[in-house]
Amino acid sequence: MRSLSSFSRRLATRRRSLRSSPCDCGPRVSFSLNGVTSGINGAVPKAARSSGIISSNNKAEAESSPKSGGGSYSSGGTSSSSFGSDSDAAKLLKGSTVDHAVDLMSLRPGDRLEIPYEMTVTETIQEFWHAAFYSQDRIHTSRPFCRTMGLQDRVIPFSLALFLTSSMTHEDAAKVQVGFGRVWYLWPTFAGDTFRKSFEVNKIRNTSDGSHSLIHFTCDLYNHRGRLCMRADKRLLFPLAVPESNASASANMKEPDKAYLFRDHLLSKANTVLAEEPSHTLTRFHAGQCILHSMNRSLTFSQSQQLASLARLTHERHFDTKKYDRYSEILIPAGLVLGLAMSASARDLHEILHEEILSVNYVNSLSPDQIVGAVSYIERVEDINVPGDLEVLTVRTLGIKNMNVKRDLDQVGIPLELFQSRTPKEIESICKQQCPILMNKIVVQVERKILRQSCREQVFLL
Repeated sequence: MRSLSSFSRRLATRRRSLRSSPCDCGPRVSFSLNGVTSGINGAVPKAARSSGIISSNNKAEAESSPKSGGGSYSSGGTSSSSFGSDSDAAKLLKGSTVDHAVDLMSLRPGDRLEIPYEMTVTETIQEFWHAAFYSQDRIHTSRPFCRTMGLQDRVIPFSLALFLTSSMTHEDAAKVQVGFGRVWYLWPTFAGDTFRKSFEVNKIRNTSDGSHSLIHFTCDLYNHRGRLCMRADKRLLFPLAVPESNASASANMKEPDKAYLFRDHLLSKANTVLAEEPSHTLTRFHAGQCILHSMNRSLTFSQSQQLASLARLTHERHFDTKKYDRYSEILIPAGLVLGLAMSASARDLHEILHEEILSVNYVNSLSPDQIVGAVSYIERVEDINVPGDLEVLTVRTLGIKNMNVKRDLDQVGIPLELFQSRTPKEIESICKQQCPILMNKIVVQVERKILRQSCREQVFLL
């Protein structure tokens, strides 16, 4: 027992001497903050010395080490300076952003902007749109029906084509989209088409307060064959005043050549396909009728971001949750707001073959997850005297947010003035005086012409 105790004391003494030894008695490994091993006993590896990858703590250790060569990292007797030296550490870089926006101060009416980007619309994009915006019109959902109508495939929905036509990647400075003028669907578009766009400045005017400018753009969408497919008059408000020499109150956008080529093709099928095809139109309408649509839908923040990215939108109000509040300041793009209002009315106006927009006015903003319903006023019904029993409806639709339209507006008198083209301020004044329940609820007002088959017989769905 005595000899064992003596051995234990000697072993403990030996361990203490090992711990107090500078560096000669066993390896000791340490790591730098960036994950690079600093070597055995704190020495810096050759790879780290030559590349300059070394933390500040290890650098201090290396400078104090006899092997460090007095502060410079030696390799084979040759001294070389490190990337992480004090002189380099004092140099600071300041970043700058790349400005892709158009110089608005130099724009003049007649200036044309050829957009260098191209985009192929796949069937996946088309189905994604159908998942977000309701439609049962066979011209958008049925390939066999479209082929009997002489079309190669299902036609891309009007609202999607307009979203692609009007989406601008250079409007980052825009404060808000005011609305649209006329929109023509000249030529059918299909999944698989590759599109390019051009914009022409049509009109520029400064607002009465002198701090904003309203610019009208003629937006053209071309397919890969160079065919003009859609033309839209888009109106944007910018938070700056352009020079008076650049302002112009020129005439409205001119109607394009062959503006009704697509519609006329569908009308040519009235004597054959549509005459034999049973009408899928469910409801007969008359002028002066007001319809409370029962469908209400919303877009989530994820859906809004994805759809905005598909159309190559870049405005920070659609994406940047660090700068704008997720629930009150992030906005749904204007083209998607219009799509929600049109899809909310689609079920009751079924079956639409073709449509044309006469005007669109945006009233209040819409945020993700806010539901949108619709109310429509049938202004005119025109029967087309052809065997297919076609009719043209002139319809004015209000997109209404945060409300169950069917329940909340039942038995509520809606002023006819709300369906007429007015400024947002005038619309809110009418709501305040005559229909307070709609105050700050109307997001969009749209007037359009719809071509559809007449209701040949009353259809009952059980």
